[in-house]
Amino acid sequence: MTESPQRKDILRLELDFSRHGLASLKDKPVHTWQDSDIDRLADAYAEENIAPALYGPAFASDNVRGLLALSHCRRCGKCCLPNPATPEHPGVMVSESDRRRIAENTQYSYKYLKKKAPINNDSPFVPGRYLPLPCVFYDNKKGECRVYDVRPLICTTFPLTDIPGRTGIAINVGCDYGKDIYKSVLGQMRQRAEKK
Repeated sequence: MTESPQRKDILRLELDFSRHGLASLKDKPVHTWQDSDIDRLADAYAEENIAPALYGPAFASDNVRGLLALSHCRRCGKCCLPNPATPEHPGVMVSESDRRRIAENTQYSYKYLKKKAPINNDSPFVPGRYLPLPCVFYDNKKGECRVYDVRPLICTTFPLTDIPGRTGIAINVGCDYGKDIYKSVLGQMRQRAEKK
């Protein structure tokens, strides 16, 4: 069975450094990178819609909290709206506990949430219930989430995600929050390398 071109794009995790004029970075140690190199790298990942991965740290609450603390959410709504680069993405994953918590604390009924979040078993996405994008909770006029205080768990960890089958954390650099985190991590790596 042959994969469709869209599927190949979804599964691509590696950045083509040459395409973005960054080939020289592949052979240079991180501590020699300039701030402008890190900025260009983050922009290249964002342009290609690739979330750079940090292999090693587990997607555990302490690690996630530490990374999220490196910046702050601007509530830009990019995570609530469809991404033109991946129109086939099923949306925001909502668990059973997410749906119950939202139903108990908002005007949205559990039945409504279950109806709005159909089950998606389409590979390469994790099977589960997804709210399609734009998210039903996103208020376009106000530019904010209507259920922010009880939003789905996946929304509380964005722009960070688990890497299925690997120990690591992916950072979505499609928004300023994610870019700040990624740049900060690379900056810390550069500082540690300089000390050695």
